[in-house]
Amino acid sequence: MDITAHPLTVGVLIAYLVLLVGIGIFSSKKSSGGLTDFFLAGRSLNKWTVALSAVSSGRSAWLVLGVTGTAYLTGLNAVWAVAGYITVEVFMFFFVARRFRTFSEKTGSITVPDILENRLGDRTKIIRLVSSLIILFFMVAYVGSQLVAGGTAFSGSLGITTSQGMWLTAAIIFLYTILGGFHAVSKTDVLQIGFMFFSLIILPIVALIQMGGFGPVLDTMQAEGGGFTSPFAFAFGAIIGLIGIGFGSPGNPHIIVRYMSLKNVKEMRQAALIATFWNVIMGWGAIMVGLIGRVYFPSVDMLPGENNEQIFTSLGAEVLNPFFAGILLVAVLAAIMSSADSQLLVGASAVVRDIYDKMFAKGKEISQKKLIAFSRLVIVVLMGLSIWLASTATDFVFWMVLFAFGGLGACFGPALILSFYWKGLSRAGVLTGMITGLFTVVMVAQQPEWTYAIIDVHAFLNDYFFGITYEAVPGFLVATFFTVVVSLFTKKPDNADSLVDEMKDAG
Repeated sequence: MDITAHPLTVGVLIAYLVLLVGIGIFSSKKSSGGLTDFFLAGRSLNKWTVALSAVSSGRSAWLVLGVTGTAYLTGLNAVWAVAGYITVEVFMFFFVARRFRTFSEKTGSITVPDILENRLGDRTKIIRLVSSLIILFFMVAYVGSQLVAGGTAFSGSLGITTSQGMWLTAAIIFLYTILGGFHAVSKTDVLQIGFMFFSLIILPIVALIQMGGFGPVLDTMQAEGGGFTSPFAFAFGAIIGLIGIGFGSPGNPHIIVRYMSLKNVKEMRQAALIATFWNVIMGWGAIMVGLIGRVYFPSVDMLPGENNEQIFTSLGAEVLNPFFAGILLVAVLAAIMSSADSQLLVGASAVVRDIYDKMFAKGKEISQKKLIAFSRLVIVVLMGLSIWLASTATDFVFWMVLFAFGGLGACFGPALILSFYWKGLSRAGVLTGMITGLFTVVMVAQQPEWTYAIIDVHAFLNDYFFGITYEAVPGFLVATFFTVVVSLFTKKPDNADSLVDEMKDAG
């Protein structure tokens, strides 16, 4: 591994990685008490940890690499991508999270399949099985995309190969996640979002000072025209597609399990305010990095590999000294790791809690120690699958992440929101919604060639859905439609009225 970066930059990075592993070792004892400890930190986290961990795990490499790169290429149009997820997460935190937390504790739920099975009274376990398999499918894709992002970040900053960077990213995430479970993940998330926040604020400020103010940025935006001067330069369908990124938030298990881990449910509103503030500041920081980067690098062929997603690290290398360049590299890795570690845990919980413990080993007395050991073994397998996927991936980080983010949102978002608000929801409705949501997302993202004889999905979207191309939007709408329609014609759980009334009181 031939590292060409400044020794100070490498020193900052090594110190950070050692700290992460140290947190994992420190948290290992706390996470060994049982599955609730390992996957939910025993529902013992404070409002700051829950809020910052939710924001950190939700943003991933997509914010520091994807949004900055999109702002660099298209200007103010990137605002729509940020506005979408912030709006939806405000709604989730303020209106859904409290019901989610109360219901999960009352029913002993620690996973999304737990929530759905208990809400729908599903004794057949079919909801649990289908939702667990969907989670596994998307989580492997999600973690794989984070490893690709890590490889890109390391190769651009340290001068090593992308493959070496990917393996290094995987090794660090794997170590502290397998050691400390959710305790380690939530603690490292708070540390990591601090680096992300600092970098997304300090980098544009330093660059602006060096340029002498906003003048050069405004001049460049005016010269570029189009989306650089107006966020309405995109077509309506493209704008809706970017806003539709927010449709992923209600169904991403690694974000919403944070609601279940809060110690005091009365602090949920305060956690919502904290999360919203950090989301807004970081989103605008990412957009400013892209706009300022256009001044320093007027053409994309000036960036490493002609890759617009390198603008964050390239601008940092241009305007910051080696120490702060190291901080910037840490921020990218923080964004990557804070999502990948949570996704590994969610994937492991789907296998151990939802499939093994609740289905195959139902009725058997299995020790919590054995379940945790099995959870750690599953994390090994999931990381292996993710590395395999990452080594064969060719898509950009932005769209790889959005596929998994949108897919989870379409499959679980409608079911979870309706679970807490609508008494008429049925098991058949949720099952139909999840399957049609998954089918729609896959068809829009990559329609198989043999299906064109039946329908051209993109042509249909162009004709009837304003040309919306981001799969989360049609996926969420189709899933909602089928969930509601099928529920209207099928039997709801006998205790649905009382359950929803209780949740309304809790909310």
